[in-house]
Amino acid sequence: MTDLAAVQQLLAHGRLSIDRCERGRTAFLSHLGAAPKLVPGAWLGHRDLLYALALANLSPSQRTSLARAVLVDHGREFGVGRLSLMTCPSGLPLGGSSLQLRPRGGGPTCLYTWALGPGAGALACDWLLLRALPAWALDAPPAPLAHAGLATLAALGMHVEILVATATCARQIQDHALGDLPFTAHPRFAPHLDGAARPVGEGRPEPAAIRLSPHDAFDPRTFGQVAKNRSQEPAGPMALVLVDAPPAVHAAVDTWLAGQPARRKVEVVAASCPGRLGRDALAELWRSAGRPQVLLRGDPAWTAPALPWLQGLGATVAAQHDDGTQLGLFA
Repeated sequence: MTDLAAVQQLLAHGRLSIDRCERGRTAFLSHLGAAPKLVPGAWLGHRDLLYALALANLSPSQRTSLARAVLVDHGREFGVGRLSLMTCPSGLPLGGSSLQLRPRGGGPTCLYTWALGPGAGALACDWLLLRALPAWALDAPPAPLAHAGLATLAALGMHVEILVATATCARQIQDHALGDLPFTAHPRFAPHLDGAARPVGEGRPEPAAIRLSPHDAFDPRTFGQVAKNRSQEPAGPMALVLVDAPPAVHAAVDTWLAGQPARRKVEVVAASCPGRLGRDALAELWRSAGRPQVLLRGDPAWTAPALPWLQGLGATVAAQHDDGTQLGLFA
């Protein structure tokens, strides 16, 4: 497979870290993630994305770091170490970006993507770096979360806990599914959402039956107990909506359900994040990028069905199965 070794070398080490914040490396933020804590350092990102990040509850050292960040505009080439870089819109809210990487000394041109929505751009590349997501990776993905379903659950008097991967996912759910339904959000998400009610402990009780929380905030050992920045789980009927949840999250939910009293009714619903590209749109984006070779990453449960579908398009595909939510480091 042409240039696969060179692409793998890019993934192995280097100065630039994409969608991870690590000391000693420059971090490029393609979207607002679910990292519990940001690491102060050198940050790069699309202008709107960093402005949105500035609204978050950052520590003083993080704010100082953000003040030194380089704000990147789409279509303007810049460099880090041995790489020439250029961003293009990923179709996600808050300035989400895809990133083209071109080694200065020669080598394959790569286009890094995290997730893609309507309006995503595609720069010409030799390799398209894709993270498998249910909306296009699965042969029969769950339906995107929609307002009608949430309104029905709320009308039935259920407490609705929506578990999502990142703040970007939470914002897409607000934009496409919440409508005028009142909701609260995990402190990590609330700064990026409009109109989220304050959680319990900030002066008034929680008025909303819907709450948005990160996947990694769900712990079967403590879920339902009083904890910092969380309200006590109601004893009545409850719906858990698992949005693009990997098998590990489903397993954690199963463990929690096994410990519930038989009288407690808990409805578990799987859904896809709204506002994401499906297979037809992703196939068109691949063609517009010049029919590049594809490096597929992600949970094996999602990469396994995605690989033959991509090959069916005519793509040459290399799969690297992992259960991480983000791609690693680039030289």
